[in-house]
Amino acid sequence: MSRFTSPDFLRQAGDNHVRAKPPPPVNLARANINRIRSFHLRGKDHFQVDRDLAAEAERTAAGFVDIVLGERAFLQRAVRHLSADLGIRQFLHVDAGMPAPGDPHEIAHESFRDARVVYASHDPVVLTHHLALTRDGRTTTAVRGGLEDAAGLLRDPEVGLLDLDQPVGLLLTGVVSHLQDLDAAVRGIAELRAAVAPGSHLVLSHYCRPDAARHPKDARRADQLQELFTHRLGHGYWRSEQEIASLFDGWESVPPGLLQTQKWRTLPVAPPIPGSYQMPHRNRQLIIGGMGRL
Repeated sequence: MSRFTSPDFLRQAGDNHVRAKPPPPVNLARANINRIRSFHLRGKDHFQVDRDLAAEAERTAAGFVDIVLGERAFLQRAVRHLSADLGIRQFLHVDAGMPAPGDPHEIAHESFRDARVVYASHDPVVLTHHLALTRDGRTTTAVRGGLEDAAGLLRDPEVGLLDLDQPVGLLLTGVVSHLQDLDAAVRGIAELRAAVAPGSHLVLSHYCRPDAARHPKDARRADQLQELFTHRLGHGYWRSEQEIASLFDGWESVPPGLLQTQKWRTLPVAPPIPGSYQMPHRNRQLIIGGMGRL
């Protein structure tokens, strides 16, 4: 970098030329799930420790990247369905990852240029990157918070970008898979449900441990991945379909229901658009998702 070139986080952003804050210190001794996802999504926000764990996950379950890409495509299809088909114009993405092409605000803006999206995360680096990309604060912003403290998240003034008296799309993809306390996740979802208007929708996906009696090889891979992730990350849980279904208590199921993310409103491969990625068969059993309506 020459002395005339500012790093990304110092570049002027928005009409008011407000400089974003430098990113906080990064712990390079431990892998980070958001940086691993960035690696799989071909982003630039990852380090060797993250790539090492991604490689180890690949050795444990060949095609682990399929799970990351399949979950991402499910999120994109869900946001497009909510905005283009159901007319929802505002979204709260809880525990969002690093910014990447095809993020929810881009999908929603395909249908409504004034669609509003709030990204929430406890990861200070994720927040820094999202805030650096915020242009005017009128349609997109980022706040500190997560599902474990949903009440605190809802009190953040920045969440006021959303009109909670109108339907909201609650996006919880890849969130509960990394929370050890399932009951706390259920309570957090209930707090969000109580705060939003009728007509709101919940989009949720989760790592799945299939029934070992019916799918012994898939169940074994799920167990091995969970052992790897909990050891190296401290979190990452593959739960049963019944446990995942409990997260939708209080919500009316939206067709086609809770199932493999690849089978949820699948799109043709061509033309390639956000959400058209199709998972190979090898790991489809290991992640499921669905949508609920209030």
